[in-house]
Amino acid sequence: MPSKRLEGITTGRHCPTCGSATHGRPWVRLADGTSPHVSLSHCGEHVVTVIADHPVGIDVESIDAVTSRWDPALVLHPSESADAPAQQAAMWCRKEAILKALGTGLSTPMSEIRVADWQVEDIAAPDGLAAAVVVIPQAGRGGSSTS
Repeated sequence: MPSKRLEGITTGRHCPTCGSATHGRPWVRLADGTSPHVSLSHCGEHVVTVIADHPVGIDVESIDAVTSRWDPALVLHPSESADAPAQQAAMWCRKEAILKALGTGLSTPMSEIRVADWQVEDIAAPDGLAAAVVVIPQAGRGGSSTS
């Protein structure tokens, strides 16, 4: 999707891998020329978005959908566990939020990310959903991805 302009605000997407404007990380340019960091996620009819002065990531997922495709070897760092469906969905959301904030998406294996190394917050979500957000205080890494 090409960029859009709304009363001095321009938005779009950019894939750092292939340069496409049809997918990838969302971006926004405000009327004053500044470009805050932005992240968004959707699950069914629910959409969450966050804007920050630092790299940011947000994710929302269906607990049932995560449970149906759950593979702890693909998601969990060796030091982590998540047994109950709600724990699995929360862990998935935390990992996706971190990967979005890093700008790597799923090109970085979730199992290489240890949630304890990041300042991730679970956020309120409708029944049956899980959601999490992370803001990285400094450009680059907010924690170690391998511990």
